[in-house]
Amino acid sequence: MVGSDLVRYLSVLRYRVTGINRDNYSNLIGSTFDCIVNANGNSKRFWANKHVLEDFTRSTISVYKTIVDFTCKIYIYISSSDVYENHKSSKFTLENQSINLDNVSAYGLHKYLSECIVRNHSEHYLILRSSMILGKKLKKGPIYDILHKHPLYITRDSKLQMITTKEVAQIIDFLLRNKISREIFNMGGKGTVSFKNIDVRMQIPVTFMNKVEKQEYEMSVAKLVKIYPLETSTNYLVEFLNNL
Repeated sequence: MVGSDLVRYLSVLRYRVTGINRDNYSNLIGSTFDCIVNANGNSKRFWANKHVLEDFTRSTISVYKTIVDFTCKIYIYISSSDVYENHKSSKFTLENQSINLDNVSAYGLHKYLSECIVRNHSEHYLILRSSMILGKKLKKGPIYDILHKHPLYITRDSKLQMITTKEVAQIIDFLLRNKISREIFNMGGKGTVSFKNIDVRMQIPVTFMNKVEKQEYEMSVAKLVKIYPLETSTNYLVEFLNNL
């Protein structure tokens, strides 16, 4: 979802974009680019924690392969808020704070290891730790479930931070145009979307499964807000729904 939308949006902005996927990857090995944006890797957190070795192959070894197989001036890696051991509050998710990997899920660990690989092998890089991303080919998550009238596997008091693929593309464009590199940014809307009244907001009946976990994700976006005008998570959700 993220990769195909970034190809579309960045092509419109100012860039000549080459989309690399399973079909053309081997044919492009050895290519040189001004910038590589890696939106690859497994995005299914629950699956990853049950299939640790397979997730490591998809999310971490695949990053090493791109660094070996291609060369670029700047490498941008789309990471995850799950690298933080406590992602429930902005005060525990500052980009410069140390992370105790003993308390991170396998999914988060593999994303963090991928960040380390990028930083170790790239002279110029950007790490974008993203919240929930909403895009044209959305295929999972509570918003997808609501739209397809599936029950939610989170509690009604859950709160999630959100952003759209279009905004991700605009953030990447902004950072490249301003020649910003060797930085880590949390990337998400300001605040969260509460699921307490989500059925009213989306005007769709919503059901919640029993015996499910409460999810709370809210990274600090203060660092990015200092240089880029982020919207609220609610506004990004509304924009996504309006564009369906």
